Amino acid sequence: MALFDKIRDKAPLFIKDGVPHYGSEREGDQFRDSDIEKWTTGGHFARRWRDKGQANEFRNDVYMNLCRKAAALNLPLMDIACGPNLGLLPDIIAINPNIQALATDACPILIEKWHEFLRTNAPEVNIELACFNAADMPIRDNSVDTITSSIGFGSLRYAGVDQMDGIGEAYRVLKPGGYIFAIEGEFEDNDIVQKTFDLWGKENWFGNDKLTWVQRFKQAGFVVEEETWRSRSVDNDWDLGDAAASFGLEIAVVSKAYILRKR
Repeated sequence: MALFDKIRDKAPLFIKDGVPHYGSEREGDQFRDSDIEKWTTGGHFARRWRDKGQANEFRNDVYMNLCRKAAALNLPLMDIACGPNLGLLPDIIAINPNIQALATDACPILIEKWHEFLRTNAPEVNIELACFNAADMPIRDNSVDTITSSIGFGSLRYAGVDQMDGIGEAYRVLKPGGYIFAIEGEFEDNDIVQKTFDLWGKENWFGNDKLTWVQRFKQAGFVVEEETWRSRSVDNDWDLGDAAASFGLEIAVVSKAYILRKR
């Protein structure tokens, strides 16, 4: 039986090429044709898959240690808001190729393109895909063994104040004693972030964020078993970073790795 079928609590709106969709287009990132070309003919997906498990500036020792700990549990896992990098899954699978995984994101075209890529280039891996908003998961209470996320909670656009809707949903669906392995970042200067959104002419979807990630996780009920410092980075490889750079601004992020346990 498929992993998603074991944990879902409602039927999808439709199924396309075996991938369930829940009508979450509004909640996902709004990618352009140029983004899709970058993933496919531009080779981003191929490079991400080829380089899985290999350290780089972002996938440093702290990141890889988090993946090793997730892989060592050898339990089915779900990556939320997996994005163009497929979350932590490629690196976890490089460590444990037999692990059963579910990759989820609210953006239909992203999920469809990853499905096409994996079906063609990595048919041996046990990765399912599903399209839904991580702040409103169509998943039963206390049914998920492990959740992974690489900037997944922080990327949710409609997850309430301090992204608590997404964190609360993760707590709800995890089994008691279940774990989250997450990378999350906090902006070094929120004033620069707001100025970027003002110049960009868009709503600041981080505008309601007041708490640190540790405060949010504890408020939801998680035990923070590990909080590991990573590094400061300036990331222009995303829409917000690109926008800031175009206005001569620099958005810096301080990233950390977290291991959380549901009581």
